[in-house]
Amino acid sequence: MDPNSSYLMKIRMIGNPKKARKEIKYFYFEKVIDSDLTNYEDLVESVLVQYPPRYLEVAHVQYYDDVLKTFPEIKSNQELMSMFEKHSKTKMVQMFFAYCDPSEPYAPITEYEQIVIDEHVGTDDEDSYLCNPIPENEHVGVDEENMYLEKEPTCLNVVLFPNKEKDKDYAAADGSEDESEDESEDESKNDSKDESELEEEEELHEANHAPDIEYDKEDPCMTEGSTYPNMDEFKLALSQHAIKHQFEFNTEKSTPCRFRGYCKRRDEDNCPWRIHASTTDNMCTVVVKKNPCDHDCSSARRKKKVKNATKYWVCEKVKDWLIEDATLGATPYLAIDSTFLTGRFKGQLASATAIDGHNWMYPVSFGVFDSETNANWTWFMQLLRQAIGSPTGLAICTDAGQAVMTRVKEVFPEAEHRECMFHLVTNFKKKFHGKVFDDHLWAAAYSWNPYLFGKHWAAMEIAKPAAIAYVRKWHNRLWSRSQFSTICKVDYVTNNLAESFNNWIKHHKSLNLDDFFDKARQLIMILWNRRRKVAKKLDGLILPHIMKRLNVMTRELNLEVVESSEEVAEVTALGGSGFRFVVNLQERTCSCRQWQVSGLPCKHALAFITSLTNAHIRQYVDLYYSLEKFRSAYAQLIPAMPDKNQWPQSDHGFFMHPPLLKATAGRPKTERYKGYGEKKRKNGKHLCPICKEYGHHWHNCKKGNPDDIAAMMAVREPPKKRTKTSQTAESSILPSHHRQNLETTTKKEKKEKHANSSAGASKRIGTGSNQPEPISIEFPMPGDEKDVPVKAGKSKKRKCAEKIPMVPVDSPAMCTRSKFLSPASPAMNTRSKRRLSL
Repeated sequence: MDPNSSYLMKIRMIGNPKKARKEIKYFYFEKVIDSDLTNYEDLVESVLVQYPPRYLEVAHVQYYDDVLKTFPEIKSNQELMSMFEKHSKTKMVQMFFAYCDPSEPYAPITEYEQIVIDEHVGTDDEDSYLCNPIPENEHVGVDEENMYLEKEPTCLNVVLFPNKEKDKDYAAADGSEDESEDESEDESKNDSKDESELEEEEELHEANHAPDIEYDKEDPCMTEGSTYPNMDEFKLALSQHAIKHQFEFNTEKSTPCRFRGYCKRRDEDNCPWRIHASTTDNMCTVVVKKNPCDHDCSSARRKKKVKNATKYWVCEKVKDWLIEDATLGATPYLAIDSTFLTGRFKGQLASATAIDGHNWMYPVSFGVFDSETNANWTWFMQLLRQAIGSPTGLAICTDAGQAVMTRVKEVFPEAEHRECMFHLVTNFKKKFHGKVFDDHLWAAAYSWNPYLFGKHWAAMEIAKPAAIAYVRKWHNRLWSRSQFSTICKVDYVTNNLAESFNNWIKHHKSLNLDDFFDKARQLIMILWNRRRKVAKKLDGLILPHIMKRLNVMTRELNLEVVESSEEVAEVTALGGSGFRFVVNLQERTCSCRQWQVSGLPCKHALAFITSLTNAHIRQYVDLYYSLEKFRSAYAQLIPAMPDKNQWPQSDHGFFMHPPLLKATAGRPKTERYKGYGEKKRKNGKHLCPICKEYGHHWHNCKKGNPDDIAAMMAVREPPKKRTKTSQTAESSILPSHHRQNLETTTKKEKKEKHANSSAGASKRIGTGSNQPEPISIEFPMPGDEKDVPVKAGKSKKRKCAEKIPMVPVDSPAMCTRSKFLSPASPAMNTRSKRRLSL
């Protein structure tokens, strides 16, 4: 999906309040749509199909305008486009779908308190230091095929006649000049038909199957009587024949059943070469009827532009060697990373992921080992090299892990080694802070030109030389676009591609290894099949997604073009920095280096291309973005397999036992630990129902209406205050000779009590025994209850007298080890482990 036209729709479904069963304000969900591929009817229908209304209910659509603080209603495509224009910078829209009864007037939403609250809760504490200013540059497509397959028509069992459509594109591509209405004198009688008769012939159905006719595709023969399977094959063969024999031709007449052409230098060099071909009776096979003369003109080999090398000829020439190796459809770029398994048996899942011309994730290989060690990464890298070799211009991006970085340099010494900018920033912000880094570090990473990179680098070095020394020492891989090679054609500065693969399979990491690998194979098989369907629906030389993006860039270019020749020009920015760049169309270069690194024309090149009359943008786009490469990338089928119960039994001479498990405390971890600076889950705040603000309860609300607080007080009653628990007389068991009235003691009584306890202790010391004196305990019998009044003291919690119940003899409260009273039971003194002798 194009990030320039993609919008995040935060939709709230508001039901009919009269029919609601619960006090739920809304149902919230998110949806990503493309503004260029969506209209009002399709948007409403997609939401209503997913969440249908009740019987006879209608939906009203509104959105929140951040500027005017209003809630406009959407009823047409014009109002929908206006909504997209207002949110073109944020790419996020708050929408409301309200269901109501059509018999009652609709009350539009005029205020909604939680719009701003939902978006800004907790944002004050988020770390915004050194955040990526342009995250859309690292966009990776994973499941975006629905942008082409959502409106796929139902397939009907209809047999179509091949080659029935007119070849309008080919005639336009050939650039045919003036068409002549005169017939040649050497034409046969069968070819001297009126144009009306030719039009009738064009309406006839051709044969169901083209005949199998072989010919030399490198040097096709154009002598009289040569046959070709159909008209398209003949035109491609004629283009190859002209390029092979170094001449150019013009098309005089081109229809599905007839073709006439002549040499382009017929007037300049009086070249007599001409050709005439038409279909046979089966209306499919093409026969060369006339080609009487050879060429007398000069060679056209040294021309910079070959006229007859049309886009169809180019696609046909590169198709064969692209299909031979399907990996050529993806760019020579790999993002390597690992993620932990969450099943019973732990380990690390290492993966290597590439990217296709549509900026979609392209899985290449993955494997499992126990931990990230040098030996394990060496094993993975060696197998990866055996699988893909070492393509020209290969670039490998990794994180800041020392093991993986060392093994990449060892196994792929000739590859360009890039380092993830996100991991670099994560380590950098732990040691250095300052606005100068926030302004220049990411800007240096996204700089295409070494001159602009040097400016940002110098600004940081002047402000903090230690920070630059740290980057040079510990992050010496490539992390800036100004340092990237011009062969790979991938301009990512982060390892987001590998993270996208990890997120794609994270819900299946808990499976056993055989089940996980089978599930991953099935996911890739489904992914390739969907993209193969997308490739069949597309047409043209370059992917439509790329051409659409470039066409948008051509608008509002405030640049001045000064031509040096038809292929070289100086392009200057107006009203800004005044930087001037040199564009060379023949070499496909610009001094800003964006064209060379990305493979797509930069804005300076687009300004020059669009100022020319005979130039087209698709001619200057790298072949990595061609439709043929996209098709060849997914041409190879992923084999289908039965379930593992039907797999053949293998005997390796040994039995693979499962690894020993280590007992760990707590619940197993299924989510990775958040890194430094990442957003962590924060505790929620209480929402006040009176003022709709967070951080306090309704009974402490200071901004709310007093009447509302009083009404809430009447309904819910005042909140109960917590009371401190203290020891009461009910939990005490007192002997009979120590029983006394429970009154609040004074300081004098406390002193006397302390003296008595000291005297008793001295008596025990004098006897030489540490055991307490034998005591006699009296317990009240049932029915003999004596209430001991308790007077209220200074404590505010005890305001009235309490009654102390007497405990029966066989109560469990008398001891902790026995329910029966035993004179020799140690339960009477729980601190002594010896048997008491009374």
